[in-house]
Amino acid sequence: MLLAIVIMVIQGGCAAQRAQRTGFLSDYSRLKPYSDVSYRNIPSQETIRRYSKFIVDAVVVHFHAGSKTIEERFKGEITEQDITDLKNYMHDAIVNAISDRYGIAYRPGPGVARVRIAITDLKKSNVLMNIHPGSKLLGSGLGGASLEVEWLDSQTGEQIAALLESQLGDRLSLDGLSEWGDAKGVMDDWARRFRERLDEAHGY
Repeated sequence: MLLAIVIMVIQGGCAAQRAQRTGFLSDYSRLKPYSDVSYRNIPSQETIRRYSKFIVDAVVVHFHAGSKTIEERFKGEITEQDITDLKNYMHDAIVNAISDRYGIAYRPGPGVARVRIAITDLKKSNVLMNIHPGSKLLGSGLGGASLEVEWLDSQTGEQIAALLESQLGDRLSLDGLSEWGDAKGVMDDWARRFRERLDEAHGY
């Protein structure tokens, strides 16, 4: 009985906010629903194999039309330095995830894809709740993030792949013990999945 309850808690808990379009992506028409919080345009492995170098644009914050401003949304709980740190963290997570095997490029060319990333929402971790194992397991204090990302052919500007997703932190990790730890953990997960997709297509 106890095991069944634990499994239900792990599988349930707090749901991530439903993913919303912000207008950041160059094309939404190819996105397919993967879940209520994830929409993806996943190309064939053959298409992915055409690209082995990546221009990683600076990450931006881009909330959906009609959304509150950053100041209104967080009511003083986030600073400009926090925003800068989170944008840099997302950029570095992508670069660090791929740079040991795939080239980081700075100009368009054959086999070069451009990666555009926008953080479209943020949720701060509730550190006091996450300190307690019960609350942490329930997901009550989890933070997280939402993003839109796309790969473009650097020469033609055609969209190769895209992702629109909201995600909460991991209930079983220690990420939520800092205010933006869960958000950063989500960013690490996105970067890891990006690398895995590339490796799978390239046969590593």
